Amino acid sequence: MVQARAVCILKTVVVATGFFSAGVSYAAGESPDAAENWTAKRIFDPFRNETRCVAESRHQVIDDGRQETTIYLRLDERGLMVLTESNVDLNHPDVGVRVDDGALIKPDKAYLDQNAVFESSAASIISQFKAGLKADVGLRYWPTWPSKGLRTATFSLIGFTRAFARLPGC
Repeated sequence: MVQARAVCILKTVVVATGFFSAGVSYAAGESPDAAENWTAKRIFDPFRNETRCVAESRHQVIDDGRQETTIYLRLDERGLMVLTESNVDLNHPDVGVRVDDGALIKPDKAYLDQNAVFESSAASIISQFKAGLKADVGLRYWPTWPSKGLRTATFSLIGFTRAFARLPGC
């Protein structure tokens, strides 16, 4: 089920996919929407042939210049992966992640052409995500000729610290 939600910190209105939230408990003073921004979940990584726990953001849908694509963040102690359904072009100086008004963090590489990987800056990203309020992700997609420009999505970091703390033994 797809639900349209206005998220006040987004630069653009996005369509967020529905979430399975059974069994989620909320901290005192925390709204259900804040708790759903991030979840700790166990995933199977077929490329590393292992199961591991990650903190995963709320999924969003953005326009990649040709069509709509889902975008979300997945983070563990090894690094951040920005996952999409469209091929990314990381060869531009404006592509990366920026926490609040901090410096732009550039991705290390593309993974399977559709995902931006940040491994060398993992420790910095984790500490910035814990201290920050929002993360702006800027990506360019290909093939889009002529270029459709930078596409951005803003992710709330409210709930990240709690989800990240649940990784051991999730």
